[in-house]
Amino acid sequence: MLSESQNIETYKMLGQVAMCSGGSEFKISWAMSLLEQGLETENLATLATLLKPVNEFEADDYFNHVLAELSIDRPSDEAAIEGYVKVLTDEVAKGYISPESGVSMIYTANVQLGYSGSLGEFTALEDEWYCECINGWSKQKRNEEIIKACKEAYEALNYPHISKA
Repeated sequence: MLSESQNIETYKMLGQVAMCSGGSEFKISWAMSLLEQGLETENLATLATLLKPVNEFEADDYFNHVLAELSIDRPSDEAAIEGYVKVLTDEVAKGYISPESGVSMIYTANVQLGYSGSLGEFTALEDEWYCECINGWSKQKRNEEIIKACKEAYEALNYPHISKA
């Protein structure tokens, strides 16, 4: 059973993996983080210690074994990306990542989701020129609007169901 913070790490990693081909660096980093937190299985240890250049098929095989060992159901790519965005919106709202970095990552996720209507506001917020020249916002005002949008999106988004019942 994963802790709440480990679940958050898992949602973030699953979204990152869903957004890129292979994603072995995200899988390995996640595995290493879980090991450092005291969670240990043979497959987790092996995944965490794979060296570059990583064979994507090998990493995916160990990753799937780890998911099974930890009773984690892999969500659809869309659900995983939505969970990733929920993590990002929370990190921006809490000040863990800058509004500029966060909105850029959320925009990239929105592109992967086919410009989801629920994240449409982030398309305009990501465009610094539009916000400053068209809306007339200062950098501070844009950051405030990004944080406000993140807080609203956090409430509207859902984490994917990943725990096997």
